[in-house]
Amino acid sequence: MIDIFINMKNQKNIAAFPAYVLQTLREMGEFISCARKEKGWTQEALATRIGVNRMTIVRIEKGRPEVATGWYMTAAWLLGLQVFTWQTMGEARSDSVVGDLLIKLKKTLPSTVRQKRKKIENDF
Repeated sequence: MIDIFINMKNQKNIAAFPAYVLQTLREMGEFISCARKEKGWTQEALATRIGVNRMTIVRIEKGRPEVATGWYMTAAWLLGLQVFTWQTMGEARSDSVVGDLLIKLKKTLPSTVRQKRKKIENDF
């Protein structure tokens, strides 16, 4: 159980993120930065390819949580980084294996999840 939260103050609101999430974002940012430098791309070049401004790339490389996860994923994809574990299975990996696993999971899980209703006691 994660019980450590770090508060980050944004101009519009205050959001709490678990320390593990912040550490993971920082690590992703470092990987993205290293991959960008290895390709010889500037921050501006990566930003142009993604369709964001350079400051968004700066924030991604710093691991800032206010950047949408989709931008992290797009940067990683463009740079050829394999983010998920099923992407790193190597030659043994097949898209059908991942698809079959997802189908099995979906079949065993309920289609919707609802909160249990509280019993209303109306004894006056």
